[in-house]
Amino acid sequence: MNTLILTQKNRLKLNSQKSEIIKQLCFYSARLYNTGLYSVRQYFFNDNSYLPYVENYHECKENENYKLLLASTSQQILRIVDRNFKSFFALLKLQKQAKYNNKIKIPKYKKKMS
Repeated sequence: MNTLILTQKNRLKLNSQKSEIIKQLCFYSARLYNTGLYSVRQYFFNDNSYLPYVENYHECKENENYKLLLASTSQQILRIVDRNFKSFFALLKLQKQAKYNNKIKIPKYKKKMS
């Protein structure tokens, strides 16, 4: 079954103040993603197992980037980290079953923004 995925681009006309606010929120979001990803990656490298969302949430909720964003936004960012790592482990499982032959890469950090 083929699924058609549609996307939509919206161009916002923002003044410089609102544009700066959006950039700051994007910065905090990327930093929180990297913080959550760091926790899960370190747990994986040390224990060779997966750090679930709930435990990662408790590690990251005291982070300043978490507090600077809305709670629902912060939680969704950590859920994205969780989803990315679940996908990584699913591919590892498929590779062990010889159903997937491509190289598997661990999820990467977001790029630094100013």
